[in-house]
Amino acid sequence: MVTQYITTEGERWDAVAQKAYGKPAAFNGIIAANPLVPITPRLAAGIVLNIPIIEDNSIQTDAELLPPWKQ
Repeated sequence: MVTQYITTEGERWDAVAQKAYGKPAAFNGIIAANPLVPITPRLAAGIVLNIPIIEDNSIQTDAELLPPWKQ
């Protein structure tokens, strides 16, 4: 099950995760649900992202996780 989110200019994957789940480290599930969206440091405006609906306890919160663009 997913919901949709439309990006604004310059938004980051972790910022979308923060808005969707309240946890920026949860960006991996959003990236996985949107395989056709390029993984870039900043997103363009108007991209429709699929945001998986998940339970709070399944969100990764590992402080060591880095987004792909920071690895």
